[in-house]
Amino acid sequence: MSPDGRLTFLHKPWWPRAQKLREGESFTLDLNHDGRPDTVILRRGDNIIEAIDDTGRAVDILNRADTAYVVSYHRTGIVDRMVVYIDNNQDGKADEMEIRYYRDGYLRYAWFGENYDNDGTQIFHLTNWEYDGKQFQSKFRGNVMIYLNKYDPATQSWVPLSECPFAFWDPNHEGLAEIALRVSAAPLQSQAGKDMDYANHYDHLWTPKAVGLHEIGNLNVRLSYNIDPEPRREPWTQPHFNFGFTLVGAEPYDYPDMLYTNPRRRPPQAVVRIPWNNALQMAADYHARQTGFSWDEAHSVDRWEGQFWIGERELLYNTGDPTVRWNIRREYSGAPAAQRELYYSDVDKRYHLFGASESWLEVGHLVNARRDLEIRAFDNNHDGFLDTWEVFKGDSPHPVRRTYVRDPKTRKVPLDPARLGAEYNNKILPEAIEEDEELIAALRGFATDPLAEAYERAAKSAAPAERRRYCLDVARELYFLQARDVLYARNAAGSYPGLGTAAPGEAALSLRLGPIKGGYTLGDTLSYWKLAKEIEAFVEDYSQGRVTQSIEDLQRIRSDVGPSPARRQPSRTNPSR
Repeated sequence: MSPDGRLTFLHKPWWPRAQKLREGESFTLDLNHDGRPDTVILRRGDNIIEAIDDTGRAVDILNRADTAYVVSYHRTGIVDRMVVYIDNNQDGKADEMEIRYYRDGYLRYAWFGENYDNDGTQIFHLTNWEYDGKQFQSKFRGNVMIYLNKYDPATQSWVPLSECPFAFWDPNHEGLAEIALRVSAAPLQSQAGKDMDYANHYDHLWTPKAVGLHEIGNLNVRLSYNIDPEPRREPWTQPHFNFGFTLVGAEPYDYPDMLYTNPRRRPPQAVVRIPWNNALQMAADYHARQTGFSWDEAHSVDRWEGQFWIGERELLYNTGDPTVRWNIRREYSGAPAAQRELYYSDVDKRYHLFGASESWLEVGHLVNARRDLEIRAFDNNHDGFLDTWEVFKGDSPHPVRRTYVRDPKTRKVPLDPARLGAEYNNKILPEAIEEDEELIAALRGFATDPLAEAYERAAKSAAPAERRRYCLDVARELYFLQARDVLYARNAAGSYPGLGTAAPGEAALSLRLGPIKGGYTLGDTLSYWKLAKEIEAFVEDYSQGRVTQSIEDLQRIRSDVGPSPARRQPSRTNPSR
């Protein structure tokens, strides 16, 4: 390759012979002159490929263990791609892979991959000698790291750009990934520009010039975790991550041991990336100016990249293309943070981002094709804990419930996947499901709701406990809203609120104990007010997350109102009240 990155076959002594090859034909060369072939020149798919055995002794030159494939599309002699497999420990299995991309014969950028599982699995799936976007046929799982570098002809070196790195960890070696991390490398000055997703726009990779390393920053970090029960149920083609952080900052791309030189690599031999062993600590200590937190409530997202932010409501630069909108809880903090902190709230029995000032969750497109609820939360006293919840039903612009929680019942929890998973799966989810079922049974004595019933059915058919709990939570909220309104209407339908008109010659005395024609009695007022207070106690206990008390409230109300008010029209002149 020339210093400016140009590479062609045109000056090779074997090129005239290669031009005469027919589709499927090939010939071999002995480049190191040891008496046996180490290179194959072949024509495949109208391309000319030079395949070089870098060991010089392979029985099969095309074994993809220590082989470099240099490709000229359409037999022009100009190099378009180079795919290299590197076997670092010489066990016959590739440990690294790289794909170099050329334009008009000039090197522009490359994908690099490092596989730490020592299983020889191909890291990038290829079509026509380039990564084809088929993620589930690539090894983006287990213990592996991929990253992009752009070639800088001015310094004849690699510089980080775009996804650098995208790393995965599989601590229990089950072949999936429990942790996923992606770093967005981009020019520091791009964070204030019009291009809100600079790191993910690959047009920048094709430019002839490169931005110098000293001008590149780590502008966005995505860190996702899976805490599902082991062994995990999903196949490797449907990976799942429960939650993820999206962090936006302006850190210079300057990390210990980020220059990685492999003498088996073709020049430039030194690539730039955050070492796999240090990447998680970097993410834990990253100085974020903004933080987004996402939780897959419905256990329905199977993106290999993890759980990350969506391009709506709060802008986070360089976060990537928009992802799933529905049934993902979003929490946002615009305050600087140097650590990732979580807390648990016993009000909604969920983990939250400490410091989040706002949150939203759009419920829908699960049992139908519309939005059913939106649940918003805010930290109004600015202590780092969400304390105010609003619930919107359907497309209503007004909340149908608004609650200020005096005591969110919070406790900080460490960002330890093993500990979080044990508590979440063995305690939080089972207890939440049990409470939901008990409260729903009590609510159904006062109200019916076809939509809530649909979510109950969805819960029964859900395999993951997380999805079952979420569907029951939604059903419970819908039943609550319906029961609350039924009870309010039931109480207001009595004779006292309507006042009425006394008969001619009679005063509408409120203190008379017996019935008054057209009026009300003292008994009416006592019953009305007693029930009103019981309803408010129920609404308050429910809103504060006191499930046991809510059920007890409903039992008291039921003893006062008799048969279910959801199933009969209450009388206005019932003196027994």
